[in-house]
Amino acid sequence: MKKKFLLQNVLFFTPIVLAFLGMEWLALKAPNSFEIKGELIEKEAHQFTTITLGSSQMLNAVNPEWMEVPTINLASGNQHHDTDFKLLKGLGSQLTNLSTVVLEVSYSHFELPHNGKDFWKNNLYLKYYHVNCFERTPYFKDRLVFLSNVPFFSERLYEYYIENKHTPNYNSHGYNFNDLYGQFAARNFDKKRIDAMKRFKINTEPNLLVFKNNTTLFFELLEYLKQENLQVVIATLPMYPTYLQKRNPKILHRRDSILQLAKKQFSNVTLFQKETDTLTYELKDFWNQSHLSPSGAKKYTASLDSLLSKMN
Repeated sequence: MKKKFLLQNVLFFTPIVLAFLGMEWLALKAPNSFEIKGELIEKEAHQFTTITLGSSQMLNAVNPEWMEVPTINLASGNQHHDTDFKLLKGLGSQLTNLSTVVLEVSYSHFELPHNGKDFWKNNLYLKYYHVNCFERTPYFKDRLVFLSNVPFFSERLYEYYIENKHTPNYNSHGYNFNDLYGQFAARNFDKKRIDAMKRFKINTEPNLLVFKNNTTLFFELLEYLKQENLQVVIATLPMYPTYLQKRNPKILHRRDSILQLAKKQFSNVTLFQKETDTLTYELKDFWNQSHLSPSGAKKYTASLDSLLSKMN
C-alpha cells in the first residue's frame, strides 16, 4: 500500500518538477540585465567610482556607456532604499574604488513601503550579485529565478520565446534600448493625446507611518555613507508636466524638507534636482509621465556625468 502511494506521488510530482526545471532553464537562457551587471561586478568592480541606485526611473535615466566617470547602474524596477542599503553593504568589499553614490529620491519615495526581506527580486540579487537581501540564511529555492515571480516570468518568457516581442537589446552595461520607447511613443508623441491621458501611475495617498520609517532608514543610510567616506548625490529625476500637476503638495513638501535637512546635516551630500526641468526635457524625451526615453536618458546621463566629473 505504501509503495503504491509512493509511486503515485512520484508519478504525480515528477512532471511538475520537470516543468519547473524547464521553465527555470528558459528563464536563465533569456536575456537578463541582472546577469550582465553581475558579470560586471565580478570582473570590473574595482574600476567603478560611482554607483547609481533607485527604481526604474533611475534605471531608465542612466546609461553608463555614455559617461566618462566609470559608473555602474544597479537601479531596478520598484527597488527602494532598504534594498539600496543592502546592496551597498553587500558589494562594498568589491567596489574598492567607489567614491560616489547616487540615490534616487522620487516625489513619493518616502511614503511608499520598503521592499522588505520578502521582495521577489531578492532571488535575483542573490543569484547574480551574490548579495543576500533576505535577512536570513538563504535556502536553495532563493537562488531560483523563475520561482521568484512565476506570473512575471511566465509573461516574459511567453513574449520572448513565443511571441518574439519585447526582445531586450542590452548593451555591455545592462542598459536596454528596446524597452524604452513606451506609452508616449505608442501615441506618436501626440501632445494632445498624451495630455488627455487621465490615468497613470502616481501615488497621491499620504502615509505618515511609512514616511517615519523610511526617513529613519534614509538617514541611517546617509550616516553609513558618511562613515565610509563616500560622496552622495541625491537625485530627483525629470517628470512630465501632467505628472507634476498631480503630485500631492503635502507629500512633496515632506520629501523636499527631508532633502534640505539631509543637505544641511551631511557635508558629503549634493542635491541634483531635475524633477521640474520642463525646459531641457521635451515630449520625446519621455517614455511615460514618470520615465525617460533614450533621448531623455542621453540628456540626463550627460548632466549627471558633468556633475560627477566636477566632484571627482
